[in-house]
Amino acid sequence: MHGIAPTRSDGIVVGTHGGLYAPGADGALARLGEVADYMGLASLPSGTLLSSGHPGPESDEPDPLGLRRSDDGGATWTRIESVPRDDYHVIEAGGSRVYAVGSDGAIYAGGAPTTLAKVGQAPEGLIDMAVSPTRGNVVVAATQSGMRRSVDGGRTWAAAGDRIGLVSWARPGALFIVDANGDVAMSADGGASWSARGSIGAPPAALLATSARELVAADHEARIRTSDDGGRTWS
Repeated sequence: MHGIAPTRSDGIVVGTHGGLYAPGADGALARLGEVADYMGLASLPSGTLLSSGHPGPESDEPDPLGLRRSDDGGATWTRIESVPRDDYHVIEAGGSRVYAVGSDGAIYAGGAPTTLAKVGQAPEGLIDMAVSPTRGNVVVAATQSGMRRSVDGGRTWAAAGDRIGLVSWARPGALFIVDANGDVAMSADGGASWSARGSIGAPPAALLATSARELVAADHEARIRTSDDGGRTWS
């Protein structure tokens, strides 16, 4: 699994190497639309999904797929022409800003998917990014050597601690990180300090915080775990 994104109906979709999936009433994952390798996945407040990756084995689409959008929950996709056709593993949205990071580390950002333009370069060893829900120019990046922070929309970066993991920013006072061991921490000040929470019990593959209390995580065995108490306990 490579990403989890919220949907209009307060559900989630999960991007995997074999397609886009959503949990059914019984909790089992069901594929939506095409077979493709979803390497990047995000959702806008409008419910529009953004993705990137590679076409499935039976597809005649070019590889990579580029940055794409879906306005029907992932059933169909349209390529976004404002950025190069590339493999965007990191796609994030927040504070009325959209970010996509290309395979060369170039950051494309804008107020809408159709207006993205190159603004800078991602920190070396980028793992994940999260955007402030209220200040779209404030971004934190998790890298292989620790956290970085930008207050100018990804143009410049400053060191912001030594934590490493996947990040998700639900609201101004609820930035979450899950490390390689599955341990969860929360920051109420944008990453300046952290408080330990619980553990998902396995190395993480994806993390989504939809509020200060509601989180969803996936591990590398395709198990979905949820928390309704800010990451303290998981089921």
